[in-house]
Amino acid sequence: MPDLPKYAHWVAERRFLVDGRSMPALDDSAARRIEDLYIDGGRLRLRKIIMPGGVDLEFKLAKKYAPDNPLIGPMTNLYLTAEEYAVFSVLPGARLAKRRHKVGAFVVDVFEDGLKGLVLAECEASNRMAAMAFDVPKWCVREVTNEMEYTGWRLAQQQSVPG
Repeated sequence: MPDLPKYAHWVAERRFLVDGRSMPALDDSAARRIEDLYIDGGRLRLRKIIMPGGVDLEFKLAKKYAPDNPLIGPMTNLYLTAEEYAVFSVLPGARLAKRRHKVGAFVVDVFEDGLKGLVLAECEASNRMAAMAFDVPKWCVREVTNEMEYTGWRLAQQQSVPG
């Protein structure tokens, strides 16, 4: 594996298409709303997380480095104040919004706007072996980890459900 960039950590993520008809019911009142801006001209993602109830907010600027393998790559996060977030939020880029639910060891993202109808599940670990060890639920119908059109950046660019 290549050297880890300064201040970055390894993230191993697996993504799956979800059959919404066979998965457990989701409680919208417990979901976090995530608004992402993939800033033009680089690999930076600005994120606003609205906690259940809409009171607590979290803001962060992330950089996902181009991975050699789609399963694992380096990433770094910088947590921001609301004022810092406001400065970055006017930059040009592609946006997407989703509701994130916790279901067992997975998060389930229900996309909004032009991506309405798309539901993805994701499991995350700090290394490849741990990511591969997850028991994948039956409602995860197809792994899309290696399919670039299901990355957040690509989804934000196209704003339509792949396929």
